[in-house]
Amino acid sequence: MKPTLVLSLSCALLSLDAVAQSGRTTLPLAPVVLGQTAGFALGHPPSIAGNVYALLLSAPSWPQAVPVTLPGVVVNGLLRLDVNGLLVGAAGVLDASGRSAIVPMPVPNNPLLVGFSFDVQGVDIDAAGVFTLADNDIEIVVAAPPLASANMVTIAAGTFLMGSTVTPLNVDPYYNQPNAQPVHPVTITRDFWMGAFEVTQAEYQAVMGSNPSLYVGANLPVEQVSWNDAVAYCSGLTALEAAAGRLPSGYVYRLPTEAEWEYCCRAGTTAEYHYGSTLVCGQANFAYSIHSGVFCSSPGGVQPAVVGSYAANPWGLYDMHGNVWEWCLDASDASTNYPAVPVFDPYVSSGPYGVFRGGSWLSTSDFCRSAFRGVGNFRGLSSTRGFRVVCAPILP
Repeated sequence: MKPTLVLSLSCALLSLDAVAQSGRTTLPLAPVVLGQTAGFALGHPPSIAGNVYALLLSAPSWPQAVPVTLPGVVVNGLLRLDVNGLLVGAAGVLDASGRSAIVPMPVPNNPLLVGFSFDVQGVDIDAAGVFTLADNDIEIVVAAPPLASANMVTIAAGTFLMGSTVTPLNVDPYYNQPNAQPVHPVTITRDFWMGAFEVTQAEYQAVMGSNPSLYVGANLPVEQVSWNDAVAYCSGLTALEAAAGRLPSGYVYRLPTEAEWEYCCRAGTTAEYHYGSTLVCGQANFAYSIHSGVFCSSPGGVQPAVVGSYAANPWGLYDMHGNVWEWCLDASDASTNYPAVPVFDPYVSSGPYGVFRGGSWLSTSDFCRSAFRGVGNFRGLSSTRGFRVVCAPILP
């Protein structure tokens, strides 16, 4: 970054004589992208609330981790930045949340910065004057934003209530599932992008070199893709965008997690659909509205519709209800209920089934609810199933 973004840091702060793990973690909050605002946080034990913290930076990226000693000053940990180019970007006081936010960092909209690298590491000082460095640094390469033609919508981190409170279960018009309960707070901790539309056949063809769809049309959603096919597409797209310098550090193109998908589908709403408590013909591409007792069809008949044929939700995302089921990244055993406690960035990485969400052109309205959870074989193919992508943090 340009020096105007940060203040100088005295080298007198850089004395290290211990390397034990401290429980401090340098965390990215938002991607470092031209013309946007990056952000970082220091994850820390709540017991050290009240310590003063700082965010340290150096450029270019430096791969080492070294101790530095200075008489009379105690600093725990290893310095993972180059002392010759050290700067401090922000400072504040740690709170009891365990995740103290750093002042956001605007990134200039200068194409010459694409590929510029720097490192970020957190440090804090207690009442006795002991400095403790975070156990990690973040290696950053400035990226260009996604192409406008990729139709990626910026999604801000936040908290929402995941699941549905509807009772009794398995009764119309919602037929709510036990595994969509209990309703619980979920926090998405980092900004990401989600595709405004389901992946089209033209987009799939461009990356994968083939089109498996039964209902053929360049702007129709790709279907008859397995979870494995969708993951392979995401890997191919990641490689292409990384080569073009448009992939932020720590991010990949992938399927959304269940939590990310429902967060985006709800878009700040709390009813069964982002439209409200009912879903009727003309609002989405699905087969039958239990609420109005009417059979529906898309402009092309009872089949997938051109993506974006219906109104977007409040966050500018189309076809989150109906059109094609959308594969999510999570696995499932098809029966596990949600936890009853707040969770952060939930993701289930193992299980016998893949998860899909949102309903399809062949679904009744109950299957199209924001909270409905569908499962299927990872290799399963159907003309009712497709996917959309996110550009989001790499998951553990």
